[in-house]
Amino acid sequence: MLTNIRNNTLVNSYMCCASLSWAFQQQAVPPKYQYRDPVTADLLLCDQCPPGTAVKQHCTVDSPTECQPCPERHFAENWHWGDTCQYCTSVCKERQLVKQQCNSTHDQLCECAPGFHLVVEFCITHSACLPGYGVTALGTPVSDTVCERCPAGHFSTGSSSTNPCQPHRNCSDLDLKTLKWGTATSDSLCSSQGKTSTAGCSRHQTLCRHQQLPNWHSVPPGVAHCERKVSRCSSLKNLTLDDLLKVANSLPGVKVRQEDVQTVVSTCRPRQYILQLLHLWKTANYDLDLVKGLSHSLRVLRSQGAPRNLLKGLKKISRIIETSSAHKLYEKMFLTMLQDESCFKAHKPLN
Repeated sequence: MLTNIRNNTLVNSYMCCASLSWAFQQQAVPPKYQYRDPVTADLLLCDQCPPGTAVKQHCTVDSPTECQPCPERHFAENWHWGDTCQYCTSVCKERQLVKQQCNSTHDQLCECAPGFHLVVEFCITHSACLPGYGVTALGTPVSDTVCERCPAGHFSTGSSSTNPCQPHRNCSDLDLKTLKWGTATSDSLCSSQGKTSTAGCSRHQTLCRHQQLPNWHSVPPGVAHCERKVSRCSSLKNLTLDDLLKVANSLPGVKVRQEDVQTVVSTCRPRQYILQLLHLWKTANYDLDLVKGLSHSLRVLRSQGAPRNLLKGLKKISRIIETSSAHKLYEKMFLTMLQDESCFKAHKPLN
């Protein structure tokens, strides 16, 4: 029994070695082609020429095929029996770069330039992932960008063909208060923990009322009436931080900083948001007309598709201030304040 096992093992080993030997012999033996000798009219079986060469002289009864190297800028990629090599591709196509120069055995290889990928025979721009989606696999010369929706706790704000989703800012880890939770298209907004009291808002001027005005013993009735009418605009009572940031960015001149807008939200009552924001803008743009500034803001917000309630509220404020007798009075009072340094020492900026 043991003898049979040993004999079988020896037979299997021999067959394996014989198979490998046969495979090497097959690779070493060049492929053939038929050629009729023009002198003897005999049909001969000649060896083909290897890659990188071409037939210089066909075989005869007494001599094998004679091969010669391909000339410069020519190549032969496979075994063949032709007497010429193929000419190398001279240039790459549009939006392609040379990946490998031509040599005797390979043609010039081209691939799409960075930022493009091959579709059929054309190089197409890599797709950009939309806001709320991130790149999970960058595009290559032969494949497009792979996008996936941002998972919970991550976001992307703009279209990109390279950026993955980013994690939301953790306000608690930064010892800050969360003003707004992040979404798939926006990061979390944070504010310092100490800025939660509404007292901070009352220390600053609103749009129609100014405390400690020089040479004034009481607030003119027109100013108080203007402030009450603006505060009672129902469409402005539910404004979000995003709404205020849109208004701040749409106003002309010097922009109110984002951190100041965040402070308004964290220190003022909702009905005071828009008054305080417009006051901050007017402080930085004392030479600009408020009504014209609101008109400019409305045009910008309409073009951006802003919420209807926001447009309605700003339009109403513009009409109130424009028709109110307090409008020009406010402008005059404000310019007087700007010239009085003692007034501003008593009122610290929001930041």
